[in-house]
Amino acid sequence: MAGVAHTSRPGWARIASAAIAVALLAVVLLGGRAAVAPDSASAQACSLPSGLAPTGPGPARFTMMLRINTQANVDAYKNASSATGGLGGRVRQQDIFVLNTRFLGNQSGTQPPMTQTVAADLATQLRAAFPCNRIIALTGLSFDPFSAGFAYTLFDHPAVYALLSDWEPMDWDQGKATAPGRPDWNQKYKVALKRIKGWLGGLSGTLASYPTATNKRAGVVPIDDGSWNYGEIAQAIDKKNRRLGGRHLGPQTVMSQDSCANGGAEGFGARAKEIIEQYKYKFIRKKVFRKGKKRKVTIRRKLKKKARPVLSNLGLQISFSHTPDPSAGMAITKTSAATADTCISAGLKKGGGAFFFFASHEAMALLFQQPRMAGLRPALSSSRR
Repeated sequence: MAGVAHTSRPGWARIASAAIAVALLAVVLLGGRAAVAPDSASAQACSLPSGLAPTGPGPARFTMMLRINTQANVDAYKNASSATGGLGGRVRQQDIFVLNTRFLGNQSGTQPPMTQTVAADLATQLRAAFPCNRIIALTGLSFDPFSAGFAYTLFDHPAVYALLSDWEPMDWDQGKATAPGRPDWNQKYKVALKRIKGWLGGLSGTLASYPTATNKRAGVVPIDDGSWNYGEIAQAIDKKNRRLGGRHLGPQTVMSQDSCANGGAEGFGARAKEIIEQYKYKFIRKKVFRKGKKRKVTIRRKLKKKARPVLSNLGLQISFSHTPDPSAGMAITKTSAATADTCISAGLKKGGGAFFFFASHEAMALLFQQPRMAGLRPALSSSRR
Protein backbone atom coordinates (compact mmCIF):
# COMPACT_ATOMS: atom_id res chain seq x y z
CA MET A 1 0.00 0.00 0.00
CA ALA A 2 1.13 3.56 -0.59
CA GLY A 3 1.06 4.39 3.10
CA VAL A 4 3.24 1.43 3.91
CA ALA A 5 5.71 2.07 1.14
CA HIS A 6 6.36 5.67 2.24
CA THR A 7 6.66 5.06 5.97
CA SER A 8 10.29 5.46 7.01
CA ARG A 9 12.01 2.82 9.11
CA PRO A 10 12.41 5.15 12.15
CA GLY A 11 8.76 6.16 11.87
CA TRP A 12 7.61 2.55 11.67
CA ALA A 13 9.77 1.66 14.69
CA ARG A 14 8.26 4.49 16.79
CA ILE A 15 4.72 3.48 15.83
CA ALA A 16 5.48 -0.17 16.62
CA SER A 17 6.91 0.75 20.03
CA ALA A 18 3.76 2.69 20.84
CA ALA A 19 1.60 -0.25 19.72
CA ILE A 20 3.56 -2.60 21.99
CA ALA A 21 3.14 -0.30 24.98
CA VAL A 22 -0.62 0.01 24.43
CA ALA A 23 -1.01 -3.75 23.96
CA LEU A 24 0.89 -4.65 27.12
CA LEU A 25 -0.96 -2.01 29.12
CA ALA A 26 -4.22 -3.62 28.00
CA VAL A 27 -2.96 -6.99 29.17
CA VAL A 28 -2.18 -5.69 32.63
CA LEU A 29 -5.31 -3.57 33.10
CA LEU A 30 -7.77 -6.17 31.82
CA GLY A 31 -6.33 -9.10 33.72
CA GLY A 32 -4.78 -10.89 30.74
CA ARG A 33 -1.50 -11.50 32.42
CA ALA A 34 -0.82 -14.69 34.32
CA ALA A 35 -1.92 -14.77 37.96
CA VAL A 36 -0.02 -17.79 39.24
CA ALA A 37 2.38 -18.71 41.99
CA PRO A 38 6.10 -18.15 41.38
CA ASP A 39 8.03 -20.80 39.51
CA SER A 40 8.77 -23.65 41.91
CA ALA A 41 11.78 -24.96 39.99
CA SER A 42 15.29 -23.77 40.72
CA ALA A 43 18.36 -24.10 38.52
CA GLN A 44 20.23 -25.81 41.36
CA ALA A 45 17.55 -28.43 42.01
CA CYS A 46 16.89 -29.13 38.36
CA SER A 47 20.42 -29.04 36.89
CA LEU A 48 19.25 -27.44 33.66
CA PRO A 49 21.62 -26.68 30.76
CA SER A 50 22.46 -23.07 29.96
CA GLY A 51 21.35 -23.54 26.35
CA LEU A 52 18.41 -25.31 24.77
CA ALA A 53 20.39 -28.56 24.98
CA PRO A 54 23.29 -29.75 27.12
CA THR A 55 26.72 -30.46 25.68
CA GLY A 56 28.20 -33.93 25.40
CA PRO A 57 27.78 -37.01 23.19
CA GLY A 58 24.69 -37.38 21.01
CA PRO A 59 22.41 -39.36 23.35
CA ALA A 60 23.17 -37.08 26.31
CA ARG A 61 22.80 -33.97 24.14
CA PHE A 62 19.46 -34.97 22.66
CA THR A 63 16.67 -32.64 23.78
CA MET A 64 13.02 -32.72 22.78
CA MET A 65 11.18 -29.47 22.18
CA LEU A 66 7.52 -30.52 22.32
CA ARG A 67 4.82 -28.49 20.58
CA ILE A 68 1.72 -27.71 22.63
CA ASN A 69 -1.40 -26.56 20.78
CA THR A 70 -4.28 -27.83 22.92
CA GLN A 71 -5.43 -29.11 26.29
CA ALA A 72 -5.32 -32.63 24.85
CA ASN A 73 -1.58 -32.21 24.20
CA VAL A 74 -1.03 -31.15 27.81
CA ASP A 75 -3.15 -34.01 29.13
CA ALA A 76 -1.10 -36.54 27.15
CA TYR A 77 2.18 -35.29 28.62
CA LYS A 78 0.80 -34.94 32.14
CA ASN A 79 -0.19 -38.61 32.02
CA ALA A 80 2.84 -40.79 32.81
CA SER A 81 1.06 -44.08 32.12
CA SER A 82 1.79 -45.43 28.63
CA ALA A 83 -0.96 -48.01 29.19
CA THR A 84 -3.56 -45.22 29.00
CA GLY A 85 -1.90 -43.25 26.22
CA GLY A 86 0.27 -41.06 28.42
CA LEU A 87 3.57 -39.64 27.18
CA GLY A 88 4.85 -38.13 30.43
CA GLY A 89 7.13 -41.08 31.10
CA ARG A 90 9.14 -40.16 28.01
CA VAL A 91 9.97 -36.64 29.17
CA ARG A 92 13.31 -35.80 30.78
CA GLN A 93 14.25 -32.68 32.74
CA GLN A 94 16.17 -31.11 29.87
CA ASP A 95 13.21 -31.39 27.47
CA ILE A 96 11.26 -28.22 26.71
CA PHE A 97 7.56 -27.57 26.17
CA VAL A 98 6.82 -25.05 23.41
CA LEU A 99 3.42 -23.39 23.67
CA ASN A 100 2.36 -22.51 20.13
CA THR A 101 0.56 -19.30 21.00
CA ARG A 102 -0.09 -18.78 17.28
CA PHE A 103 -2.57 -21.68 17.24
CA LEU A 104 -5.87 -20.36 15.85
CA GLY A 105 -8.09 -23.23 17.02
CA ASN A 106 -10.20 -25.49 14.84
CA GLN A 107 -13.35 -24.76 12.87
CA SER A 108 -15.66 -26.75 15.14
CA GLY A 109 -14.58 -24.76 18.18
CA THR A 110 -13.61 -27.82 20.21
CA GLN A 111 -10.01 -26.58 20.22
CA PRO A 112 -9.93 -22.88 21.13
CA PRO A 113 -7.38 -20.37 19.84
CA MET A 114 -4.40 -19.97 22.14
CA THR A 115 -5.19 -16.55 23.50
CA GLN A 116 -3.32 -15.30 26.54
CA THR A 117 -5.89 -16.75 28.93
CA VAL A 118 -5.68 -20.21 27.35
CA ALA A 119 -1.88 -20.07 27.11
CA ALA A 120 -1.47 -19.03 30.74
CA ASP A 121 -3.67 -21.90 31.92
CA LEU A 122 -1.71 -24.46 29.87
CA ALA A 123 1.62 -23.08 31.07
CA THR A 124 0.49 -23.27 34.69
CA GLN A 125 -0.64 -26.88 34.26
CA LEU A 126 2.67 -27.86 32.68
CA ARG A 127 4.66 -26.19 35.45
CA ALA A 128 2.66 -28.07 38.10
CA ALA A 129 3.20 -31.42 36.36
CA PHE A 130 6.83 -30.75 35.38
CA PRO A 131 8.50 -28.53 38.02
CA CYS A 132 11.87 -28.54 36.24
CA ASN A 133 11.15 -28.56 32.52
CA ARG A 134 11.42 -25.24 30.77
CA ILE A 135 8.53 -23.68 28.86
CA ILE A 136 8.88 -21.51 25.77
CA ALA A 137 6.21 -19.29 24.22
CA LEU A 138 6.32 -19.52 20.43
CA THR A 139 4.65 -16.24 19.47
CA GLY A 140 3.42 -14.53 16.34
CA LEU A 141 4.21 -11.00 15.18
CA SER A 142 0.91 -9.34 16.08
CA PHE A 143 0.28 -6.54 18.57
CA ASP A 144 -3.33 -7.60 19.25
CA PRO A 145 -3.28 -8.79 22.90
CA PHE A 146 -6.66 -10.49 22.66
CA SER A 147 -5.98 -12.89 19.78
CA ALA A 148 -3.74 -15.85 19.10
CA GLY A 149 -0.45 -14.74 17.57
CA PHE A 150 0.17 -11.88 20.03
CA ALA A 151 3.91 -11.18 20.01
CA TYR A 152 4.09 -10.86 23.80
CA THR A 153 1.90 -13.75 24.93
CA LEU A 154 3.07 -15.02 28.35
CA PHE A 155 5.67 -12.26 28.56
CA ASP A 156 5.23 -12.10 32.35
CA HIS A 157 4.27 -15.69 33.17
CA PRO A 158 6.75 -16.90 35.83
CA ALA A 159 7.05 -20.39 34.33
CA VAL A 160 8.05 -19.18 30.87
CA TYR A 161 11.75 -19.33 30.05
CA ALA A 162 11.82 -17.54 26.69
CA LEU A 163 9.74 -15.89 23.97
CA LEU A 164 10.58 -17.00 20.44
CA SER A 165 9.06 -15.05 17.55
CA ASP A 166 7.93 -17.11 14.56
CA TRP A 167 9.57 -15.40 11.59
CA GLU A 168 7.75 -16.32 8.39
CA PRO A 169 5.44 -14.59 5.87
CA MET A 170 2.20 -15.87 7.44
CA ASP A 171 2.92 -14.37 10.86
CA TRP A 172 4.35 -11.19 9.41
CA ASP A 173 1.25 -10.61 7.28
CA GLN A 174 -1.21 -11.55 10.04
CA GLY A 175 0.35 -8.92 12.26
CA LYS A 176 0.36 -6.11 9.68
CA ALA A 177 -3.13 -4.93 10.59
CA THR A 178 -1.95 -4.36 14.17
CA ALA A 179 1.29 -2.62 13.21
CA PRO A 180 0.65 0.60 11.24
CA GLY A 181 3.35 1.21 8.68
CA ARG A 182 4.79 -2.30 8.70
CA PRO A 183 6.22 -2.93 5.21
CA ASP A 184 5.48 -5.98 3.11
CA TRP A 185 7.33 -9.22 3.81
CA ASN A 186 10.76 -9.33 2.19
CA GLN A 187 12.76 -12.57 2.09
CA LYS A 188 16.03 -11.06 0.88
CA TYR A 189 18.52 -11.93 3.56
CA LYS A 190 20.00 -8.47 4.11
CA VAL A 191 16.54 -6.99 4.54
CA ALA A 192 15.34 -9.83 6.75
CA LEU A 193 18.42 -9.67 9.00
CA LYS A 194 17.97 -5.94 9.53
CA ARG A 195 14.32 -6.46 10.45
CA ILE A 196 15.11 -9.35 12.78
CA LYS A 197 17.67 -7.22 14.60
CA GLY A 198 15.15 -4.39 14.97
CA TRP A 199 12.42 -6.75 16.14
CA LEU A 200 14.68 -8.41 18.71
CA GLY A 201 15.74 -5.02 19.99
CA GLY A 202 12.11 -4.15 20.68
CA LEU A 203 11.30 -7.54 22.19
CA SER A 204 14.35 -7.67 24.44
CA GLY A 205 13.97 -4.05 25.50
CA THR A 206 10.33 -4.56 26.41
CA LEU A 207 11.11 -7.69 28.45
CA ALA A 208 13.84 -5.80 30.28
CA SER A 209 11.44 -3.02 31.23
CA TYR A 210 8.93 -5.25 33.06
CA PRO A 211 10.01 -6.61 36.49
CA THR A 212 8.19 -9.92 35.90
CA ALA A 213 9.79 -10.41 32.47
CA THR A 214 13.40 -9.33 32.90
CA ASN A 215 14.75 -12.90 33.20
CA LYS A 216 13.22 -14.13 29.94
CA ARG A 217 15.26 -14.78 26.82
CA ALA A 218 14.30 -13.44 23.40
CA GLY A 219 14.78 -15.44 20.21
CA VAL A 220 13.40 -16.28 16.79
CA VAL A 221 12.16 -19.27 14.80
CA PRO A 222 13.06 -18.29 11.23
CA ILE A 223 12.13 -19.91 7.94
CA ASP A 224 14.76 -22.11 6.34
CA ASP A 225 16.23 -20.37 3.30
CA GLY A 226 19.48 -21.53 1.72
CA SER A 227 20.62 -17.95 1.18
CA TRP A 228 20.30 -17.01 4.88
CA ASN A 229 23.11 -17.22 7.44
CA TYR A 230 21.72 -18.59 10.71
CA GLY A 231 25.03 -18.19 12.51
CA GLU A 232 24.89 -14.46 11.82
CA ILE A 233 21.29 -14.36 13.04
CA ALA A 234 22.38 -16.25 16.17
CA GLN A 235 25.05 -13.61 16.81
CA ALA A 236 22.36 -10.93 16.67
CA ILE A 237 20.17 -12.91 19.08
CA ASP A 238 23.10 -13.31 21.47
CA LYS A 239 23.68 -9.56 21.54
CA LYS A 240 20.06 -8.87 22.43
CA ASN A 241 20.28 -11.29 25.39
CA ARG A 242 23.46 -9.96 26.96
CA ARG A 243 21.32 -8.02 29.42
CA LEU A 244 20.95 -11.43 31.16
CA GLY A 245 24.66 -11.59 32.00
CA GLY A 246 26.15 -13.89 29.36
CA ARG A 247 27.60 -13.56 25.86
CA HIS A 248 25.85 -16.58 24.36
CA LEU A 249 22.29 -16.92 25.65
CA GLY A 250 20.27 -16.47 22.46
CA PRO A 251 17.89 -19.30 21.44
CA GLN A 252 17.04 -20.02 17.80
CA THR A 253 15.22 -22.90 16.14
CA VAL A 254 15.35 -23.09 12.35
CA MET A 255 12.38 -24.37 10.30
CA SER A 256 14.42 -27.19 8.78
CA GLN A 257 11.46 -29.57 8.48
CA ASP A 258 11.31 -29.55 4.66
CA SER A 259 14.78 -31.04 4.39
CA CYS A 260 13.55 -34.08 6.34
CA ALA A 261 10.22 -34.27 4.50
CA ASN A 262 11.81 -34.07 1.05
CA GLY A 263 15.21 -35.64 1.61
CA GLY A 264 14.83 -38.01 4.54
CA ALA A 265 17.85 -38.67 6.73
CA GLU A 266 20.35 -37.79 4.02
CA GLY A 267 18.69 -34.48 3.18
CA PHE A 268 18.17 -33.51 6.81
CA GLY A 269 21.71 -34.44 7.76
CA ALA A 270 23.15 -32.37 4.91
CA ARG A 271 21.05 -29.34 5.85
CA ALA A 272 21.89 -29.73 9.55
CA LYS A 273 25.59 -29.71 8.66
CA GLU A 274 25.20 -26.50 6.63
CA ILE A 275 23.37 -24.68 9.42
CA ILE A 276 25.79 -25.90 12.09
CA GLU A 277 28.79 -24.77 10.04
CA GLN A 278 27.30 -21.26 9.98
CA TYR A 279 27.57 -21.29 13.79
CA LYS A 280 31.30 -22.03 13.48
CA TYR A 281 32.54 -20.22 10.41
CA LYS A 282 32.35 -16.93 8.57
CA PHE A 283 31.94 -17.31 4.81
CA ILE A 284 33.64 -14.71 2.64
CA ARG A 285 33.32 -14.29 -1.12
CA LYS A 286 36.67 -13.40 -2.64
CA LYS A 287 38.08 -12.84 -6.11
CA VAL A 288 41.05 -15.04 -7.01
CA PHE A 289 43.06 -15.82 -10.15
CA ARG A 290 43.07 -19.44 -11.17
CA LYS A 291 44.44 -20.75 -14.45
CA GLY A 292 44.73 -17.19 -15.73
CA LYS A 293 41.09 -16.36 -15.02
CA LYS A 294 39.49 -14.23 -12.34
CA ARG A 295 37.01 -16.26 -10.29
CA LYS A 296 34.89 -15.78 -7.19
CA VAL A 297 35.33 -18.35 -4.46
CA THR A 298 33.93 -18.77 -0.96
CA ILE A 299 36.51 -18.85 1.82
CA ARG A 300 35.60 -20.31 5.20
CA ARG A 301 37.15 -18.71 8.27
CA LYS A 302 36.59 -19.86 11.82
CA LEU A 303 34.67 -17.36 13.93
CA LYS A 304 36.49 -15.96 16.94
CA LYS A 305 35.40 -17.48 20.22
CA LYS A 306 33.80 -14.29 21.56
CA ALA A 307 31.69 -13.90 18.43
CA ARG A 308 30.90 -17.58 17.88
CA PRO A 309 27.34 -18.59 18.91
CA VAL A 310 27.06 -21.87 20.78
CA LEU A 311 25.41 -24.90 19.20
CA SER A 312 23.54 -25.72 22.40
CA ASN A 313 21.26 -22.74 21.64
CA LEU A 314 20.33 -24.10 18.20
CA GLY A 315 17.19 -26.13 17.58
CA LEU A 316 16.39 -27.99 14.35
CA GLN A 317 12.74 -28.51 13.45
CA ILE A 318 11.14 -31.77 12.36
CA SER A 319 7.43 -31.87 11.45
CA PHE A 320 5.50 -35.08 10.92
CA SER A 321 2.08 -36.71 11.21
CA HIS A 322 0.50 -39.89 12.62
CA THR A 323 -1.53 -40.06 9.37
CA PRO A 324 1.02 -39.02 6.72
CA ASP A 325 0.06 -38.36 3.11
CA PRO A 326 3.19 -38.64 0.91
CA SER A 327 1.49 -36.57 -1.82
CA ALA A 328 0.77 -33.65 0.52
CA GLY A 329 2.65 -30.39 0.10
CA MET A 330 3.48 -29.53 3.71
CA ALA A 331 6.10 -31.30 5.80
CA ILE A 332 3.75 -31.71 8.75
CA THR A 333 1.20 -33.62 6.66
CA LYS A 334 3.52 -35.64 4.39
CA THR A 335 6.21 -36.86 6.80
CA SER A 336 5.84 -40.11 8.74
CA ALA A 337 7.10 -40.88 12.24
CA ALA A 338 9.47 -43.45 10.71
CA THR A 339 11.08 -40.80 8.49
CA ALA A 340 11.28 -38.36 11.41
CA ASP A 341 13.08 -41.05 13.41
CA THR A 342 15.84 -41.38 10.81
CA CYS A 343 16.20 -37.59 10.63
CA ILE A 344 16.84 -37.39 14.39
CA SER A 345 19.74 -39.80 14.05
CA ALA A 346 21.20 -37.86 11.11
CA GLY A 347 20.88 -34.53 12.94
CA LEU A 348 22.62 -35.86 16.04
CA LYS A 349 25.50 -37.22 13.97
CA LYS A 350 26.07 -33.77 12.47
CA GLY A 351 26.19 -32.12 15.90
CA GLY A 352 22.58 -31.16 16.58
CA GLY A 353 21.19 -31.39 20.11
CA ALA A 354 17.75 -29.77 20.43
CA PHE A 355 15.00 -30.89 18.04
CA PHE A 356 11.72 -29.01 17.86
CA PHE A 357 9.07 -31.62 17.09
CA PHE A 358 6.22 -29.74 15.46
CA ALA A 359 3.76 -32.60 15.80
CA SER A 360 0.64 -33.70 17.68
CA HIS A 361 0.84 -35.96 20.72
CA GLU A 362 -0.64 -38.77 18.59
CA ALA A 363 2.28 -38.40 16.17
CA MET A 364 4.76 -38.27 19.04
CA ALA A 365 3.29 -41.51 20.43
CA LEU A 366 4.18 -43.19 17.13
CA LEU A 367 7.65 -41.62 17.13
CA PHE A 368 8.42 -43.12 20.53
CA GLN A 369 7.78 -46.55 18.99
CA GLN A 370 10.48 -46.07 16.35
CA PRO A 371 13.86 -47.75 16.96
CA ARG A 372 16.08 -44.69 17.33
CA MET A 373 13.64 -42.64 19.37
CA ALA A 374 12.81 -45.60 21.59
CA GLY A 375 16.49 -45.79 22.52
CA LEU A 376 16.83 -42.07 23.12
CA ARG A 377 13.67 -41.77 25.18
CA PRO A 378 12.67 -45.10 26.73
CA ALA A 379 9.58 -44.98 28.93
CA LEU A 380 10.15 -44.30 32.63
CA SER A 381 7.77 -44.61 35.53
CA SER A 382 6.34 -41.38 36.92
CA SER A 383 8.41 -41.81 40.08
CA ARG A 384 11.64 -41.60 38.06
CA ARG A 385 10.55 -38.68 35.89
